[in-house]
This record gives sequence, structure tokens and C-alpha cells, in this order.
Amino acid sequence: MTPVIELGEMRHGEDDDEVPAPPRRPPGRAARAVALGCLVLLTAAGASAPPRRPVPVRVPAPQGAVFVTLAGRLMVADGPGTVGRDGRVVTGRRLSDGAQLWRFALPAGDHVLGLAVMGDGLLVTSSPAGAGDTRSTLLDPATGAARWQQSGYPVRTASGGLLFENPRAAGDGSMLAVDPVTGAARWSLPLPTQGVAYRTDDRGVTQVVLVTPDGRVTVHDADSGAPVLTGRVPPAPDRVSYRYAQVVAGLLLVEGGPGTVTAYGLDRLDARWTVPVQPRAGLRFTDCAGMVCLRDQIGGARALDPATGRPGWVDERWSGVFPFGGRLIAATPGVGLEQHRWVLDPRTGRVLARLGRWRLTGTDGEPGGLLGVRHLSGDRTLVGALDVLAGDVRIRAVLPGSWDECVDPGAVLVCLDPAGGLAIWPADR
Repeated sequence: MTPVIELGEMRHGEDDDEVPAPPRRPPGRAARAVALGCLVLLTAAGASAPPRRPVPVRVPAPQGAVFVTLAGRLMVADGPGTVGRDGRVVTGRRLSDGAQLWRFALPAGDHVLGLAVMGDGLLVTSSPAGAGDTRSTLLDPATGAARWQQSGYPVRTASGGLLFENPRAAGDGSMLAVDPVTGAARWSLPLPTQGVAYRTDDRGVTQVVLVTPDGRVTVHDADSGAPVLTGRVPPAPDRVSYRYAQVVAGLLLVEGGPGTVTAYGLDRLDARWTVPVQPRAGLRFTDCAGMVCLRDQIGGARALDPATGRPGWVDERWSGVFPFGGRLIAATPGVGLEQHRWVLDPRTGRVLARLGRWRLTGTDGEPGGLLGVRHLSGDRTLVGALDVLAGDVRIRAVLPGSWDECVDPGAVLVCLDPAGGLAIWPADR
């Protein structure tokens, strides 16, 4: 198979629509001599065949399939287009040649919510098409054998543990902590009607925060389940549920008086500041790499200083903002899901870099990190590795055809065909 040619770096601000070409300069005397020698050798050897296009290994998969890579293997699960049908399966394949190694069948009627790498195992989260609990199963990636199974939706802790949420509308839900290797239960907690919020760091959940409609707050350690803080905040205005009861940037944000939200510290549950909030649909608080962002469905971002609640910066340009590696990635409209991506300083909102127009794929937890794909003229797809900290894009490949999602496990690229199926492309790092 012919490898995909490495194309080097693309600096922010370069043309979005085509692959950037390296700068040219007139050849010097030595370069002309080398070129002449090469021409003589090529003439003596005869005309060579034109370079072949890269040939991928094709892997069957339904439209919208989900997939991950782990330990030289590709794990594929049916996508949302097959919800409710029989034969829901997860398959394990070799990355080198796409050969199927094993097949795991989900319970009848289930559909996959997600695949995730958990330690050295594959965590499959599924749910019945109708009523029923979410189910998580840890598979051996070498054989497809189930190691353990738990009810609930998984949440990672910062120390590498697993929590499983089992919410109930009636308020009798539960949270279970398990050993990620054996699946054995470590501790459990009842979940209130309001649900659960989490305090996190860069690696995962560090504390579990429970708030009841009457204002009782309990903060639990995510590893042991032990309570580390109890206290009270004002009850929900309707005594049924809060509109806001969430943890953002290390603060508990709770709806207070009419049209206000108050921030409480999670060390002493002391009131830090209060801000007015307009009662608009879709208005929400989000973590902006340490700042508190207030966003709605219309777009734009308003950042608050988490220490004081005072306005930090406001920018109405952004149609989306999310934290990544201590920076913010912002978006402005582009072509469909290919949006123009920008890197921001979370403290000031200042633009640090322009990454270009991309549909984002991959994550910082995967070997290849965050990738972007962009459709080019001539039915081609550009794949770039986005370095958010440096504000640069390294071009990984230009692939023939159209591809929606890609991951980069190393010596290959695995991409999803929007019409169905996967392709394993040879690609040098």
C-alpha cells in the first residue's frame, strides 16, 4: 500500500479551501547539479509509473457507526440508524488488515450510546430503545469477552475510577462506584430528584455534589464516597427543582431570588457572589477553562470572573465555545459542520490563533489527539491534527473521497464514510 504523503505544518491564517503548498525558491547551482544527475538516472531506468493513490482497507459498518482504537485493534459498533433492529453488535478487528477477531451481541432491543477506552478494556454503554436502564459492559479488546457489567451511565473519576448514574424521576435513583478492573461495587449513594453535579479537574471527577429541592447540599469524595461537606442553600423557588444547580469552575451555582443565581464555594459553602440572570430558554452556565461562561442558544459568550462574578469579557461572534487543554476553542459559522475555529485566552477572550475551517473529530484522550476534517474540491478530504496550545495545524493526509470522522492511532488513519463503512488508511506519522 502506498503511504499518504506527510504535508507538514499549516499556520493559522493560511487559505482554508486548499492544501497549503510549501514555499518555492529558485534552485542554486548545487541543486541544479543534483537535479541533472537525477534526470540522467531516471532516463537510464526508463519512464516510471505515476504514483498510485493510497489504497485503504475497507471495513463494513452501518451508517453512523461509532468506533475507537485500542492496542492495535479497531472496535466498531452499530450507529443510531439501526436503533430498534435485531442483531446489534460490537466487533473487534485488527488495525493492520481489518480482519474480524470477535463479535459481541448486545441484548435484544438495545442500542449503543457510546464506546470508550477504560484502562486496557473497552467500555460499551447501551440502552433499550424503549424504557429501561442504561447498561455498561467492559469487554476484553483481544477476545470480546465480557469482564463485567453494571447498570447506569458511566462517569470517570480523576483517579481512574468509575461512577454509574441511575437517576429516577421519582427521586429514588442511585449512584454506584465500582472497581474499573473487576466491576466490584465500592460504595453507593441515593440520588435526589434534582440529580447530581460534579466537581472536576483535568482528569475527571473529584467530588460528587448532591442538592435537594429544600436546599440541603452534600459534597462527597469521588473515590471513597465519604461526605466532606454538608450545608444548606436557599430552597428551590417552587420547592420542586432548581432551574440552576450546577458546579462550574469549582463553584456551586444555585438559583436564588427571582432572576438571580448565587455562587457558593465548595470548601465552606459560603456565598461568593450573585448575578442577575434573564429568564431566557436555553440559557446556561458552562466552564470556560476556569472562567464561568454564560451562554444561550442564540450564540455569543459572556465570561465572569469566578472569584468575584464580575464581567470578564463578552463576545457575540462565537456560535460555540468550549475548553480544551487550558485554552478555549471558539467557532464561527462556516460550511455546514465545518466551522471556522479559533483559539482564545480564557481570561481575556483575546484571539490567540486561527485554526481554519474544520469539522472536529478525535479527542485529547486518543493517541492522535484532536483532529479536523475538511472537504476539498475534487472530492477530497483534508485531515489535520490541531495543536491548540501552539495554535497550529499539522496536515496528516489528503484522502480521496468524502469522510466524516477520523481517528489517528499512529501508523494509520481510520475514517468514517458518511454513506456507511470505515476505511483504514496507511499514513506515516
